[in-house]
Amino acid sequence: MRLHRLIPTAAALTGLLVLSACSPSGEADSTATAIDTVTETATATSTGTVTTGASQSTTTQAQQVAWTETLLDGPTKPEDLVLLESGTVFLSGMSENPGSEDGGAGSLHAVDPETGELTNVWTAENITEAHDTATFGECEGPLDPSVAAPHGLGAETAEDGTEYLYVVNHGGRESIEVFTVDNEALTWVGCSTLPEGSMGNGVVADPDTDGFYVTNFLNPADMQAEFEKAFAGEATGEVLHWTPEKGWSVVEGSEMSTPNGIAVSADGQSLYVASWGGRELVELDRTTGEVLNTVAMEIMPDNLRYTEDGKLLVTGQVIDSFETFVGYEFGDLKPAERYDVFALDPETFTVETVAAGEVPGFGNPTTALEVGDRIFVGSVAGDKILQLDKS
Repeated sequence: MRLHRLIPTAAALTGLLVLSACSPSGEADSTATAIDTVTETATATSTGTVTTGASQSTTTQAQQVAWTETLLDGPTKPEDLVLLESGTVFLSGMSENPGSEDGGAGSLHAVDPETGELTNVWTAENITEAHDTATFGECEGPLDPSVAAPHGLGAETAEDGTEYLYVVNHGGRESIEVFTVDNEALTWVGCSTLPEGSMGNGVVADPDTDGFYVTNFLNPADMQAEFEKAFAGEATGEVLHWTPEKGWSVVEGSEMSTPNGIAVSADGQSLYVASWGGRELVELDRTTGEVLNTVAMEIMPDNLRYTEDGKLLVTGQVIDSFETFVGYEFGDLKPAERYDVFALDPETFTVETVAAGEVPGFGNPTTALEVGDRIFVGSVAGDKILQLDKS
């Protein structure tokens, strides 16, 4: 068993929006650079509704921060971003229709946080294989990179300093693919195939075992029915737990509407989960599944990412109805060109606005990742990443 040192770049997962009508097709180049700087600045104020047990209160805290907004070239649907303890940043490019049999391949990139340059790292030429059969003995072997469809990302650092990257994958098999990381070089070490009827979204390492927690977004067997339930706020999935010794199990009490991003608390006692359809963040006791706190969101919250000061950044989409969602997916409706980045304080379970604005060509944000004084925002629509720098 390897010993873990869980780092505060907890994984998340992602809101699964199949918005092919809003996303350009075609392969992304192996490198990309900034293409446009938006001259407007964004300011942030703070609001949030928190529910603890039966009580509910609203907190408001003014905070004026100006940001310079820069659009960077990215892959199709640059959905999730994660920062490793060593400073390496990885980005997942989702397939056109994740979860479907012919959804197509996606991509996985290393991101230079200074220049925005991308390097496609999950290719047959770049991947080294070293199957850890002691931990992942039930995994049949490496996945063909040409069919890989990355989604949510997670990272941890072992006590010996080895860094691990966890990738929710929809291509070829519904799985969590595990890599060790040396700078931008990946070595595939194993996988775990999710239970039938599951669709993974977010992943975070279990601080006590060689396993991980995964949000099961919905049952892909009937996507329309599941998304209808999501927009009605009904439960569609739960949090799954995998260990080498016991395989997959359901975290008791974790059923909710389209569970998405996920993180583990600093003390390892709680799970934080973004309920996309429920439009709220939820704190669960990691052992019992008891709901400890909830906070309502104005957005449909997606991935969760720790900041250096121990807060959780969250962004998400503004979608008012199932009909609007269908318009994105099958019609000509374009997502609102806006973004909202919030920070959850795990101690008070309140949220404040970090950044918000409107950027032409950018909508349906999914992940907000702090890297130094900069924030990168991913999206499930189009092929652009938003870079925010304090003005």
